Amino acid sequence: MTVTAPTPAPKPSKPWYRKWRYIIPIAVVVLIIGAVASSPEGREGLGRGAEAAGDRTGEPTSTSVESSEPPDQTAEPTAPPTPTAEPTPTVEPTPTVEPTPAFAPIELSGVGDAVPRFDIPETAAIATATHTGGSNFAVITISEQGEQNDLLVNTIGNYAGTVLFDEQDGQHSVAFEVTAGGPWTITIQPVTEARPWDGDSPLTGTTDDVVRIDPAVDGLMTADVSHSGPGNFGVIAYGGGPFGADLLVNEIGAYDGEVLIGDGTFLLEILADGTWSITPS
Repeated sequence: MTVTAPTPAPKPSKPWYRKWRYIIPIAVVVLIIGAVASSPEGREGLGRGAEAAGDRTGEPTSTSVESSEPPDQTAEPTAPPTPTAEPTPTVEPTPTVEPTPAFAPIELSGVGDAVPRFDIPETAAIATATHTGGSNFAVITISEQGEQNDLLVNTIGNYAGTVLFDEQDGQHSVAFEVTAGGPWTITIQPVTEARPWDGDSPLTGTTDDVVRIDPAVDGLMTADVSHSGPGNFGVIAYGGGPFGADLLVNEIGAYDGEVLIGDGTFLLEILADGTWSITPS
């Protein structure tokens, strides 16, 4: 047999008074609140309530609060005053050869090879040498340790000339080593006794020589230099170069040219085996 489900009864609608039982109490409450708000006492109470509500919310007041951060106390560094640069003193070049202290001339002589000794101050000096004979003639300075310092003369045959020795710093000689085939003489003197020259007139010679310029060169000076011998020709100035010595000429054989003689030069050393001349230009 077929079972048929019962048809559900229609849902009854709510009666009107059941719907309005919620609306009527709400309306009454609204009317009461409106009456209270319209009265002065009610408005004042509402104002106090709003103020109390504001206090409870913790809203910040308008009172300004100073910052708790400390002010920046970092002092700006003060720049130290710029020191005034001291002028750098000009260092005058010290000439290797300086005027020597006076001492009496020392006379040396002999025949043939010899090693004559002498005693002079530790400074530059000049030696005027002569030799007669047809063989080799050489003169070498010797230190107190017995070592050779410098070759002053090396020629064949007769010789007459003046040479400079011990002009290098720290060099000091106490003897000559002489090689000769005949009689010879050597006279030792201070540099102050060298042949004087005024620097204005022509200067001439025929062999080795040392010339003292008196007064020393002041300013720009040039000279025409010539040489006619077949051997070595050299001209060295002392006192005017940055190192105390200035090689002006170094040639073999004949020479003709113009040279600059430095400011402050007071001594010239000429190495020659023939006629030479120095003429201011």
